[in-house]
Amino acid sequence: MSESAAARRAARRAARHPAVAALSGLIERTGAGARAETVFGAPVTEGATTVVPVARVAWLTLMGGGSGRLLISDGDGAGGFGLLRARPAGFVVLDGSGARFQPIRQPVTALVLPLAVIGAVVATRIVGVSLREVRRRRGIAAKAAIAAGTVATAEETSEQETGARE
Repeated sequence: MSESAAARRAARRAARHPAVAALSGLIERTGAGARAETVFGAPVTEGATTVVPVARVAWLTLMGGGSGRLLISDGDGAGGFGLLRARPAGFVVLDGSGARFQPIRQPVTALVLPLAVIGAVVATRIVGVSLREVRRRRGIAAKAAIAAGTVATAEETSEQETGARE
């Protein structure tokens, strides 16, 4: 389908549903503003060197609309939600020797993964030690019951463990 045919269909749809047309226009204007220049400024030139800011831009837009016919009037409605996030990624230096990208490191992101791994290892270790201790205590109680000549039920064993802890 050609662009002119798609534009004509969009214009007809906008005429039928003005709320959806207004939201579509808002989404297009928001997307047009999602640039590194909007967030961090224009490139800077000093002599023969130019520095161009680079950003990571994430953009999410959710939109919905509808129309219906009620007994007394036509209904038309729409709603939407949008998020725009821009973070510095680095800058490009253009000089007489060529172009090079200089990244901007995010120290927080460098710490998150190692800390998550350490937390998972510690949690696994704590659970493993706790389970081994429970098994060890049950084994001691079972051996004591066998030595005494009585076999304790599971409920009695758990009551004995509870009493021993208190």
